Amino acid sequence: MSDFRPQVEAEARAVDALLGAIRERLLGLVRDGAKVTVLGDSGSVAADVVARLGLVKSPWADIVGPCFTSGGLQQELGVGRAAISKAVREGRAIRLDTTDRRTLYPAFQVLNRALVPGLREVLPILRSSVDDAWAWAQWLNTPMLSDGGRTERYIDRLAAGDVAGVAAAARHVVAAQRT
Repeated sequence: MSDFRPQVEAEARAVDALLGAIRERLLGLVRDGAKVTVLGDSGSVAADVVARLGLVKSPWADIVGPCFTSGGLQQELGVGRAAISKAVREGRAIRLDTTDRRTLYPAFQVLNRALVPGLREVLPILRSSVDDAWAWAQWLNTPMLSDGGRTERYIDRLAAGDVAGVAAAARHVVAAQRT
């Protein structure tokens, strides 16, 4: 997951460049006699400007949680790219393709530097209904209320060894979607 640091740093540099360019334009207007003080509270003005940019945070970040890039997952698992691709093909790992052509791997599927066992049994069941890795990630990672009154995620149950129970839950959700 730490391999997102270069991306965050690049975005921070882009923010600094944008702020510098805005500052220069505003100072040019001030030199020409404009009164920036009439705009009001700087926080409100900044909020309005940012809102007009149309940048949004994807809700998937909250649903799926942190993710690895391919290189980050390779490093975490101590394997090469071919092993990651094979794990995805075999249904032992989830790969998420983003609209901006990035490939991500949800961190929740890694425990103790290994892929959570049981995904191979559960992912084909989910795929039989919906061929969408984002939907599978959501289903596995969304907390739900258990019989004991506590919240748990299906991925946690897999990590605890309840492969049969999670597979049964996956078959149930698939059957419900088909009716």
